[in-house]
Amino acid sequence: MQVVPTMADMAWLAPELTLTVGLLILLIGGLFVPRDRQSAIVWAGFVVLGATLAALVPQAGRDVTIANGVFAVDGFAVFIKVIAIVAAMITLETSRHWLTIEGVRATEYVVLVMTATLGMMVMASGVDLVTMFIGLETMAVSFYVMVGYLKPNRRSNEAALKYFVLGTFSTGVLIYGMAWTYGLAGSTRIADIAIAAASPEGSIVAWRFAIMLLVAGLGFKIAAVPFHMWAPDVYEGAPTPIASFLSVGSKAASFAMLIRLMLEAFPSASSDWRSALYVLAALSMTVGNIAAMTQNNLKRLLAYSSIAHAGYVTIGLVAATPRGISASLVYIAVYACMQMGAFAIVTALRQKGVPGEELHEFSGLAHRRPWMAFAMLIFMIALGGIPPTAGFMGKMWLFGAAIDSGYVWLAVIGVANSVLSVYYYARVVMWMWMTPQESEAPLPIAPSMAIAISLAAAAVIIGGLFPDQLFTWAESSARALGVVSVAPALTLR
Repeated sequence: MQVVPTMADMAWLAPELTLTVGLLILLIGGLFVPRDRQSAIVWAGFVVLGATLAALVPQAGRDVTIANGVFAVDGFAVFIKVIAIVAAMITLETSRHWLTIEGVRATEYVVLVMTATLGMMVMASGVDLVTMFIGLETMAVSFYVMVGYLKPNRRSNEAALKYFVLGTFSTGVLIYGMAWTYGLAGSTRIADIAIAAASPEGSIVAWRFAIMLLVAGLGFKIAAVPFHMWAPDVYEGAPTPIASFLSVGSKAASFAMLIRLMLEAFPSASSDWRSALYVLAALSMTVGNIAAMTQNNLKRLLAYSSIAHAGYVTIGLVAATPRGISASLVYIAVYACMQMGAFAIVTALRQKGVPGEELHEFSGLAHRRPWMAFAMLIFMIALGGIPPTAGFMGKMWLFGAAIDSGYVWLAVIGVANSVLSVYYYARVVMWMWMTPQESEAPLPIAPSMAIAISLAAAAVIIGGLFPDQLFTWAESSARALGVVSVAPALTLR
């Protein structure tokens, strides 16, 4: 990997600098925007995110490190950053309706969304433990505030408190793992850690303990079992657009950090962390799907569903091959469309005096808003992994990667869980299409919300019928990590 002189760093940091300057301008400028013109702040935030996305274009296909080797600009980072930025843009678009209903100011909300996105971008490019941690905490602190953004709402406050307490505990575990790793390697750079971990000197037990702490800390961020206990309550109590953003953006950035650490810092310990992640993947898929079957609140249902999908994504990392990592990247992108589309419809059902979260509130939606019910049908089918959607293609690629790497039983567990998940996704469909409507009240939908839902549904269908372009992009992004097939027998010496 080419090392760029420090004087050139500013040019390579153009996306991060664009976003930082934009959110600072909005933070100050928002003070002078009257309450009845708050929609202008949302539009401005959307424009800044669009400019940040445009600034990423020149970085496509590049492979350099900057800032004295602590920040990477490569295809893998660009892939994750695109997902984070697009997720933030969808969040702002779907928040326009929610902000109006709740009657809260948009300035701080938009700035927090952008700050969390900035943290995700730093996490994606971090090749140093300190850089990764700065990005992680920038994202996490923003989410702590956003989850409790509705100050008079008791559920929102309770969710924020739970998320903060459990989040800080997991952060303590993670930073302890980082400190332990630094003590063993004498460096915080991933490249140096990889050399130290492969050296015959040092204690095998000590290295395994460090890896265990890192996996446990990041397991909380991706909501993998048994570190998932926060997700259902936080998703239910958080503002719906934020629950959507948390389930997609935070998960994508945390997986990026986990992938970099395991593949680039600890390739010599592959048998150790692959065994741990095997258990996490199997437990997450099974516990998440079984728990979702009993939920009547759609936000809790999608929370448990997200736990199961974290298990699916982990399958690709367990395989630890170019196909496995590219399959994980594909599924992260596909999951973003499916999950954010479903949450957007939940947000759209939120009206004055109507939370729009319980399954019975979806009754008769096919008669009130046929196109919305059809879009939700697409999202539920895709989340269940049924063809011809992108969800089916993503799971097929993941399970195939597991089989190619010799993890046949993990693929079997994944297929069985996909079949199991169809039950609770079908429940949502039945409430919309086969249950008489409970309310005759009009269901006004803002044009921006309708566009966001329609684009997400179209992406899910197009990704299932024509997946080649996405697969090619994911494969090139995986190659940027220098991923090679890792023999299952390889372990710490």
